[in-house]
Amino acid sequence: MKRGLWKKKAKQVFKLNYWRCFAVCFIVTLLAGGTILSVQYPKSFEISSFPLHQIDGKSNSQIVNEFINSVSVSNDPIPKANGIIGNVFNNVSRSGSFLFGILNALNQFLFHDQVVAGIIIIVGVVISIFYWIFISKVLEVGRCRFFLENRIYSKTRIGRVLLPFRIRKNVSIALTMFLKNIYQFLWIFTIIGGPIKYYSYRMVPYILAENPGIRGNKAIALSEEMMDGHKWEAFLLDVSFWGWEFLGFLSLNILNLFYTNGYKEATNAEYYMYLREVYKNQTANQDDYFKDIYLEENHGNSVYPEKKYLFSEHDSRKYLRMLRYERKYSLTSYILLFFAFSIFGWIWEVCITLFSEGVFVNRGTFFGPWLPIYGSGGVLILFLFQKIRNRPVLLFFLTVLLCGVIEFGTSLYLEYFHHLKWWDYTGYFLNIQGRVCLDGLLFFGIGGLAFTYVIGPYLDNLLAKWNPTFKKVLCIFLVSIFVVDYFYSSSHPNIGDRITTTIEMTEKWEGSFERLL
Repeated sequence: MKRGLWKKKAKQVFKLNYWRCFAVCFIVTLLAGGTILSVQYPKSFEISSFPLHQIDGKSNSQIVNEFINSVSVSNDPIPKANGIIGNVFNNVSRSGSFLFGILNALNQFLFHDQVVAGIIIIVGVVISIFYWIFISKVLEVGRCRFFLENRIYSKTRIGRVLLPFRIRKNVSIALTMFLKNIYQFLWIFTIIGGPIKYYSYRMVPYILAENPGIRGNKAIALSEEMMDGHKWEAFLLDVSFWGWEFLGFLSLNILNLFYTNGYKEATNAEYYMYLREVYKNQTANQDDYFKDIYLEENHGNSVYPEKKYLFSEHDSRKYLRMLRYERKYSLTSYILLFFAFSIFGWIWEVCITLFSEGVFVNRGTFFGPWLPIYGSGGVLILFLFQKIRNRPVLLFFLTVLLCGVIEFGTSLYLEYFHHLKWWDYTGYFLNIQGRVCLDGLLFFGIGGLAFTYVIGPYLDNLLAKWNPTFKKVLCIFLVSIFVVDYFYSSSHPNIGDRITTTIEMTEKWEGSFERLL
C-alpha cells in the first residue's frame, strides 16, 4: 500500500514538471553514463549502476584490442564524412568508444595520425577515471537534488542539477561517491554481500543531495542505518518497475527515455523522504544531518528558496556581469570590433591550414589580413540581438541562423560574380550545397556567445581606455585601407592553390540564381 502511495504521488509531481524532469534524466544519463571503462561481472549478479560503466558486455581489454585493430584497419565500411564533426563520427563509429573516437580524431587532425594507439588508450583511461569520479557521480547527486526539490516545488529548474558545483562541494561529494563505490565493489567479491550492500548504500546520493557538507564515512553509515530493515522493501520497489523497463526494452529504450526514467527517479525521491521521516522518528539527535526543512513541506513557493539553503551558492553570472555584456557600443567601437573579429577570423583559418597541411595560405578574397564575413557577423550579432543578451540559448540559435544566412549568401555572391569557390563543404556532415555545414554553424554559434558575453565587452573595456582622437584616426585609417582592398579585390580577387577552386556557371545555375534574387 505504501509503495502504491509513493508511486502515485511521484507520478503526479512528475507530470506537473514533465519536460524539465525529462530533460534532467536525459542530460544526466548522457553526461554521466558515457565513460568507457568496464569490468567483467559474475554472470549471476550484475548491477546496472555499478561505478565502472560496461559497454555491450565487453571487458576493458576487449575494447582496447578492438580499438587498436580498428586504428590499423584501412577498409572501413563506414561512410566517410569530412570536417571535425564528421571525423569524430567516423572514429567513434569505428572504435565503438566515444572518448577514444574523439582522441583519435584529434590525433588525425593535429598530429597527422602519428600518435600510437597505446598513448591514446592511456590518455583515454586517465580522462575517463577523472571524469567518472569528479563529474559523472556528482551529476548523479545533482539529479537527486532536482527530484527532491521537484516533489514539492512544481517549477523546479533544470539548473538545480548543478547545485553541487555552485556551492563548491563537488570535490567532497565526488570523493564520498568514490568511497561508496569502492566499498560496493569490494563487497561484490563476497557474492552475497554485493546485492545487500548495493541496497545498504542506496541512500548515499540523496543524503549528499540534502546535506553536501556531511563527511563521507558518516553519509555511508547513515545510509546503512536508514536502510536497515528496508532492503527487501527497496528491492520490491525496484521490481515494481520491471514491467515498465521491459516495455522500454521493447520500444528500443524510447519509453524509458520519455517516461520510465523520470517516473522512477521521482519515486525514489519519495522513498528517500519516507525513510528520512521514519529514521528521524526512531533515532534521536539526527537533526544535524537532516537540516533541510524546506524539502519537507512547501512554504508557499513554486521554486525552492535558494537564499535559505544551508550553503551559499556561487553566482555563476558574477563574472559576466563584471564585463557588463548588456551595454551599448559606440560607432568607433563597432568599427574597431569589426576589424578585430575580421582579423581573428583570418588568423583562425590561416592556422587551420597551417596546422593541417603545414603551409601558409592567405585565406579570403581580400589581400589584407582580414575576413569580413567574421567581422560583419560579429558586429551584427552585437547590434541586432541587444534585447536577447540575457537569453543565451535563444541567442545561440539566432546566431547560427544569422551566420548561416550570411555565409550562404556570400557563397552565392562570390560564385555568381567570380565563378570561383573560396570554400566548399561538400562531403562535410550536414552541409547545404557545400556552402554551409554543421561544423561551421556550431563554431559561429559558440563564437557569437563568446563575442557577446566575453570578447566584445572585454575589448570594449580596453578601447574605453584609449584616447578618443586616436581611436577616430585609427578607424579612418583602417576603413581607408579596407575600402581600397575591397575595390581592388572586387576586380582582382585573391585566388590560387588552396584558396579557390573553379566552377562552371551553367545557364541553368545562373537562371536559378536570378530567380532566387
